Amino acid sequence: MKKYMIVTLLPLVLTASCFSFLKPSITVREAMQKKQEIDKSDNPAFKHLVLKDLSKKRVKISGVTVKEITASGNIDYEFCVIADVPYEKGTIDCFIYSHDIKTIAKLAAGKSKIDVSGDFGRFFTLLDSSYTKIEIVGSSITILEGK
Repeated sequence: MKKYMIVTLLPLVLTASCFSFLKPSITVREAMQKKQEIDKSDNPAFKHLVLKDLSKKRVKISGVTVKEITASGNIDYEFCVIADVPYEKGTIDCFIYSHDIKTIAKLAAGKSKIDVSGDFGRFFTLLDSSYTKIEIVGSSITILEGK
């Protein structure tokens, strides 16, 4: 009986872990277009639907330079990688959260270039010079150069 249970559960676990790869991907620019739609609307239900749709997508960032590596403000992660992405209205700070501490430990602020793919978390704004901030969770980080 235990054999059958293992044989049945193994494919189920493998399938469930692969679903994040099946999520549609968007760029930071596309996410910002959605944010502009949210900002223009006065309807909270519309805003909720757009954010819910974004939460089902993976954000991809290519060739971005690491700005800073900090302790995480997100309770589910140990560290946060911050990267600036230029945008026509100003700089977008991407707060990248990953459980891959070994890869994060190899990064150097201001030197490392990375590719990132992770789940959209949320938009947020602080009182600083950046236009807005995007939280990207469950990220996969690939180091391109500057280890």
